[in-house]
Amino acid sequence: MIRLYIVSNDLIAMEEIILDEDVDYAYDFIKDVCTNIGPGCPCSPQETARGMKAKEELEKTVDEVHVEEFKCSPHAFIKWFQPAVVLAVIAMACFYLSLYLGNELLYSTIAIVIAYVIVLLTILEFVLTKEVIDFMYPKKTSINVAGKLGPLDGEQPKRIIIFSGHHDSALQFTWFQHLRGGYVVAVAILFITVIYLTALLTIRFILLLASIQADWITFQLYIVTWTFLPVTFIIAWFFSEDGKNGGTVPGAIDNLSAVSCVLALGRIIKRHPELIPAGTEIRFVSFGCEEAGERGSVSYVRNHLDELREKDAVCFNFESLYNPDLTILKSDSNGFVKNDPATVASVAEAAKAAKVPASIKGFIFGGGGSDAMKFSEYHIKAVCLFGMNVPGDAGIFYHQTRDNYDVVNKEALLNALKIAVAYLQGFKA
Repeated sequence: MIRLYIVSNDLIAMEEIILDEDVDYAYDFIKDVCTNIGPGCPCSPQETARGMKAKEELEKTVDEVHVEEFKCSPHAFIKWFQPAVVLAVIAMACFYLSLYLGNELLYSTIAIVIAYVIVLLTILEFVLTKEVIDFMYPKKTSINVAGKLGPLDGEQPKRIIIFSGHHDSALQFTWFQHLRGGYVVAVAILFITVIYLTALLTIRFILLLASIQADWITFQLYIVTWTFLPVTFIIAWFFSEDGKNGGTVPGAIDNLSAVSCVLALGRIIKRHPELIPAGTEIRFVSFGCEEAGERGSVSYVRNHLDELREKDAVCFNFESLYNPDLTILKSDSNGFVKNDPATVASVAEAAKAAKVPASIKGFIFGGGGSDAMKFSEYHIKAVCLFGMNVPGDAGIFYHQTRDNYDVVNKEALLNALKIAVAYLQGFKA
């Protein structure tokens, strides 16, 4: 049976053809990977198997497929809490040394330096996803998988359009798995402790420089020591699982849903080559290690940067396609990296043309980033189509064992495909 969607408006005239089998294919791919391969956290053998499964499927439709290996430290991004909380304990130890061993200014200086190192670590490693402490962790190997179609005339492409997702799954977030809504409280405690501890140590340091005694500061630091710090240590140390045997999160929504749409698009475009804009190469990319701080897309952009700039590339990234009411992200990396406004507007027009509910929003602070991030950071045109309402949908499956194929919403997959096809039909170089 063929679903034929015909939509027209003053700006874009487009005809969209999507088979029922395309959506069923996407769903079956997710189910197959979850059932026969299972969870695949960054750099695990299971992650590689998930990537190779995507390669196997791409080979059925595209002109050529490449596997690109890269190395990274997969635990650095999500395990930064552990060195941070150890540093916090050392900072508080210096505070007590200043009380009982004298030389208050020396030990207070050490404590405040450590506190600001924690703040920098929080900002650089987590908020901005920089590879600050990666050298502290062992490097492992992961893969990106990329397939190509076009240009139709067989000439060298003048431009590149990339449709992408990531095949790795997340490490289980302990506090989401067991507390659901309490996860927000757990994360809030982590950040409040960092901010409060740094503020108290800063005030105490300034008062010491001015030779002013403030017992209330000492009292507040006692409170932090015996209340916030122990709780923070437990939250941070057990924030996520260790990832043995690929972990326990199947990653159906986050992010096999995206990979399945990338693969389904390959089938659709192969069947309808007229969807390929003139002089354009379409790439279908499945990244590894997104859950390790977007390390796969970072590697891809760095390795192909000259080519991507020369060919005026566009990255159309899919992420966590669960809710049929989709979100077009105008920013990334916790909201600090801006996506190309014209590309965001083009995708919004495509959603309107396809009559798919979609809204434009910024990336929520605390959510990390997507694989569109590094493209935008390097001024390569990029956008992310996101399918999860936060925090509502997140409590259901996000980074939990419940993220399995039985929570997949076919309507969300269909809507994502409709927007992508409409985007191609209305593409303007």
